[in-house]
Amino acid sequence: MAALAAASPGGDECLEEDEDELEPGLDEAEAEPEAGSGAKAAGGARGAVLTRRGITLRVLLRDGLLEPARGVLSIYYLSLASEGEEEEMPEEEEEEATREGRAVVPEPAVAKKLEERSKKQQCKSLAEPAGTDHGPPGKRLESKPRVPVRYCTLGTRDSARNPQTLVEVTSFAAINKFQPFNVAISSNVLLLLDFHSHLTRSEVVGYLGGRWDTNTQLLTVLRAFPCRTRLGDAEAAGPVEEEICQSLFLRGLSLVGWYHSHPFGPALPSLHDIDAQMDYQLKLQGSGNGFQPCLALICGPYYHGNPGAESKIAPFWVMPPPEQRPNDYGIPMDVEVAYIQDGFLTNDVLQEMTLLVEFYKGAPDLVKFQELWSQDQTYLDKLKGSLASRTPKDQSFTHILEQIYSLLKLSS
Repeated sequence: MAALAAASPGGDECLEEDEDELEPGLDEAEAEPEAGSGAKAAGGARGAVLTRRGITLRVLLRDGLLEPARGVLSIYYLSLASEGEEEEMPEEEEEEATREGRAVVPEPAVAKKLEERSKKQQCKSLAEPAGTDHGPPGKRLESKPRVPVRYCTLGTRDSARNPQTLVEVTSFAAINKFQPFNVAISSNVLLLLDFHSHLTRSEVVGYLGGRWDTNTQLLTVLRAFPCRTRLGDAEAAGPVEEEICQSLFLRGLSLVGWYHSHPFGPALPSLHDIDAQMDYQLKLQGSGNGFQPCLALICGPYYHGNPGAESKIAPFWVMPPPEQRPNDYGIPMDVEVAYIQDGFLTNDVLQEMTLLVEFYKGAPDLVKFQELWSQDQTYLDKLKGSLASRTPKDQSFTHILEQIYSLLKLSS
């Protein structure tokens, strides 16, 4: 957005160090049976040795207390442990586990921390001035339902609060204010961003191009620019943003907002989204005295709380907190918009749809469109049903859309 608007040691080394530390203990354990009487004495000696040194995975495997199996340890757990983010076990339980020769297993809260960290990592790219949303490719996001909270329950900003907390939007009428600008959105914009949001189980991001009329205070959104890059891929983000910047310039459009998806959750802003939107609003406004709005759209394609197959696409804007409470979160405001049905699908939109299919082809988090989304609908049926309400008046492009749908089935 800025471009558009202006180790832990290796595993082998660690194992070698552990093995070096263990050798004296193992020698001692093997030497003691000769001085003792029988196998029972040998077992007791080994148990005594175990209580005097750290228990590692190698020791447990060597002693037969654990057996290897596929999928028992995941790479996510190993990564988490290397950064010291495990839930600490009470000292008494740890000592008891050591005496019994059991492996110390992290609490379920570790999985929760991992999920939160995964979501944070995904916003390191284009939608990210205020922190971090989104995990590694292939990880299904928002699999756990997130219960929205009301803004009035948030209170003062708290760093310990989960940035992925969803917040209900507030209407301007509810606070006795008028919406400071009017918005009109092209149906082709909604069709393209809805299509983009349906393709992957991970969150997607894109930009909105249009025009701002200072005389009529009307913001017109005319074009969506999907970001064909992985969230968190900072190396690829720069060239993608530069390409979008050039496209805006060539079409005589201005950057007027952004969109992103909540694949399996409601189309409500999170605390992170609110901070990101506030930052974007300040960047687009610039240092001058003039006011230019920045619109945010959230698409929830696969949220089962939506009525019917049509995705919920929710526009919002952030009002700064009251002056007497500057440390509060910004207020997410519901924005009323007028939707304009386009006469036909432009070549730009069709080309973007084709490029998106090619970009996500073979991706581990690509939606499997032939699988069932509901009892009587596949994911492809869901996509078609959602786009049906956003197609232009001219239906001559239907056969082209069907070709794109066929490409989707092949790619998934």
